[in-house]
Amino acid sequence: MNKNTKKYNKNIQKRIHREKKQKTKKFKRILAFSSIGAIGLLFILGLVLPGLPFKFWNNDIPEGDWEYVSNMGWGILPNIDVPHDPYTSNPATSGPFLDEKWGCPVSWGYHDDIFPDECTLSNLARGGIMIHYKQGAPKEIVEQLKATFLGANLSEITIAPYNDMDNLISLTAWNYIDRLNEFDKERIFKFIDVFLNNPTLSPFYAKKGHLD
Repeated sequence: MNKNTKKYNKNIQKRIHREKKQKTKKFKRILAFSSIGAIGLLFILGLVLPGLPFKFWNNDIPEGDWEYVSNMGWGILPNIDVPHDPYTSNPATSGPFLDEKWGCPVSWGYHDDIFPDECTLSNLARGGIMIHYKQGAPKEIVEQLKATFLGANLSEITIAPYNDMDNLISLTAWNYIDRLNEFDKERIFKFIDVFLNNPTLSPFYAKKGHLD
């Protein structure tokens, strides 16, 4: 190997070493900026997220007095006279329902009228809660429900009588039901806290419709 070849190889090795060093510096610089950016983003999220009107959900429903009802799926009925499979619970918690054309979902709040499952399911599909009281329930039960929810600024909760129910009060959300034989405010609010506006359960959560 002559002098020129040795000199050339030496220069090549120096160049390779220099390029490796430059790449290492560049990588460290990018990593540092990325870390700063990530920390800044986390800081901003930490300030902003607590004030947003939502919470993070997962599919883990905690244990409670409620029970899961087998899911019938869902579909839009062209009208109430169209035959469909029987609902899997009374009141219903899943299955086909009517849309806005038929005045469904039911507007939030208290009602004296009885509504068909085909309509109230439209509420549940959008993340709402139905509080059904037995038709002919004692007046004090109805008054307790009114006193608890009317004027309480709790939207997307509907209270209405139901005519095919053995127990006194039934709370329904999509796929879930809680049956009460007495007024229990704490139990009702626990159900609401878990199921109201839960997007992991409600197939039509993003489509609120005529609710006000």
